[in-house]
Amino acid sequence: MKDEKPAKHVLIVDDEVAIAYVFQRYFELRGFQVSAAYDGGSALAIGQSEAIDALVTDFRMPGMNGLELIDRLRQTAPCLPAVIVSGFSSEIGAGLPGVRVLGKPVEPTHVVEAVREMLADADTVRSLKGADG
Repeated sequence: MKDEKPAKHVLIVDDEVAIAYVFQRYFELRGFQVSAAYDGGSALAIGQSEAIDALVTDFRMPGMNGLELIDRLRQTAPCLPAVIVSGFSSEIGAGLPGVRVLGKPVEPTHVVEAVREMLADADTVRSLKGADG
């Protein structure tokens, strides 16, 4: 009998619908529960109504960038691991606790692997708790 653990819930956010869809399918086919949003406001609504285990977000989006989204979601989920996928990765500061930055173009399998590693990495949780003060 298989160990039936609930699937980890990943929120995918990208204003390019085709990219969000590709990431969504890759995660679903690998056993994740996935919600998708195409702007920061919709992502915040999902984050407020559902328990999210990890976030994959674009950096540059209308209305709210990926770092702002992470900050807002972490107001209620301070240990939320996040992956920022962006063609502008050089603009994003390094060393943010619990955040990985992947440059576009990126293979979806690399994004899935980054999320898996972060979810399994106890150091991520410890570093986030340390950032809280």
